[in-house]
Amino acid sequence: MSVYKRNGLKTTRWYYYFRVRGVRYRGAITEARTKQQAEQAEAQIKQQIYEGRFGKSASGKEKFSEFVENTYLSWAKTNKRSWKNDFYAAPSLVNYFKGKTLTEITPVMIEKFKTDLSQTITQRRLIRSRASVNRHLEMLSKIFNLAIDFGKADGNPCNKVSKFKLDNQRFRYLLPEEEPLLMEVLKGERAHLQPMVVIAIGTGLRLREMLSLRRNQVDFSRNTVTAVKTKTSRNREIPLNGDVLNVLSHLCKGKASSEYLFENPKTGKHVTEVKTAFRTACRLAGICGLVWHDLRATFGTRLGEAGFDAFTIADLMGHSDVRTTRRYVRVTERNKREAVEAARLQNNKDVHKLATNRKRLPMAAAANV
Repeated sequence: MSVYKRNGLKTTRWYYYFRVRGVRYRGAITEARTKQQAEQAEAQIKQQIYEGRFGKSASGKEKFSEFVENTYLSWAKTNKRSWKNDFYAAPSLVNYFKGKTLTEITPVMIEKFKTDLSQTITQRRLIRSRASVNRHLEMLSKIFNLAIDFGKADGNPCNKVSKFKLDNQRFRYLLPEEEPLLMEVLKGERAHLQPMVVIAIGTGLRLREMLSLRRNQVDFSRNTVTAVKTKTSRNREIPLNGDVLNVLSHLCKGKASSEYLFENPKTGKHVTEVKTAFRTACRLAGICGLVWHDLRATFGTRLGEAGFDAFTIADLMGHSDVRTTRRYVRVTERNKREAVEAARLQNNKDVHKLATNRKRLPMAAAANV
């Protein structure tokens, strides 16, 4: 080790002196009192040099609450479509880590935050769901990633904290025998839901994509509708079947190019929610456990049952990863029964015959020319 000490008038001080890649480093180790302490300090200095951190001011000194309120929330409002959710969740994070700097927040603290948050009671007087806790953890991780990008932190402690595993796979879609029952109750005060249901089943559009449709997104010359402002931020074009074409023809009649197809007459803006009305319709139809998003799943399921490949279905539904399509292409009870029946030996007797036992056809005699 290249440490040495000098005896001054009042104190004895340890120093370091060495070269790394031809660069000379020297200085005092004011905290060291023994040679062992000086050598440990020198080793830390060398490590910082190798990592490119030596001589730089330490990051992560900003208060977590100040970074969230002054930097992150304004960034989220500009760059995230779901920024309102961040504004709603921010107080929980700020209050829990109040007074802590970015560098003081450790994986142990975050793990404790995860546990404590999972035991809180929501405004609806219910125990907070694990999905809600995971969303808070995702936001916390995004905060640290942004801090790293802005040079405010050196690392993300959330990387060492695992999120809750969720059992959120839904296996529900509108059954063929349920569809006429649902359509039967979409009359009177619920008549506005009928065209929405037809479009949802026939196109697989997400609720937000459908309710924000404008007249100029429907092309009757090519019989297509274009979904914009999608979840993946990529527009996609969907062909129209006969049922959807008839519904859209009626909705577009007399509409200006920029007008919404589903407009709220009270606000002049597009309809944003159908949750209560659809829930009531399902109850009157005697349909249990069906939510609006299951109509989109119905679209994917019916395409899968018709034999279309996952890539075609993923393209129509706007999935960036074809693996996501597996959640919507359901394996029905009928598919399972047909599959196991196909495995029976008696259904494939001809297939199992050996080639040597096959009856050979007589060869045609060669013709003399």
